[in-house]
Amino acid sequence: MRRRELLGSLAAATAVTTAGCNSLGQSLTGDGGDDPEAVTVETIDAPGSRAGSATVPERGRVTFVEFFATTCPICASQMSVVGEAHGQVDDGVQFLSVTSEPVGLTVSTDEVASWWADNGGSWPVGIDDGLALARKYDATSVPTAVVVGPDNVVTGRHSGRTTVSRIVSEIRAARPGEQP
Repeated sequence: MRRRELLGSLAAATAVTTAGCNSLGQSLTGDGGDDPEAVTVETIDAPGSRAGSATVPERGRVTFVEFFATTCPICASQMSVVGEAHGQVDDGVQFLSVTSEPVGLTVSTDEVASWWADNGGSWPVGIDDGLALARKYDATSVPTAVVVGPDNVVTGRHSGRTTVSRIVSEIRAARPGEQP
């Protein structure tokens, strides 16, 4: 990676991380995030997660992806809400949380895994290195969650605090023929 690209990625990731759970106030993409191209993110070894990779979204499945930062107190307080929602949806849903923090620069993979365990994470967790996924879904603040239907179209989105019922309703609404 060239130095300018690295510095640009670091600056963008730092802005997301240091936003303190607030909006950055500008779009990363300028569109609604309905780009059909999938993004591959690195997944880490943590409770409910294996080291490897995940392709987001998985065509043909409903996808729930939540963006968080280990420095965000709202993200930490929402973990139990997201965890309960995860327990209410079936395995047919791709369920993933990702950090857009510059892992390896301001926080280590082990620190993310430790934060994940300390806050009750029990589903796959990944790293949005280079912010490709955040750009795709215009996630300019944390926590932000996006629900993508089986046709790869964004059907739900929310930022900040939310409820179990809202997450589950957004996921159910994304399924063809299912009532929220």
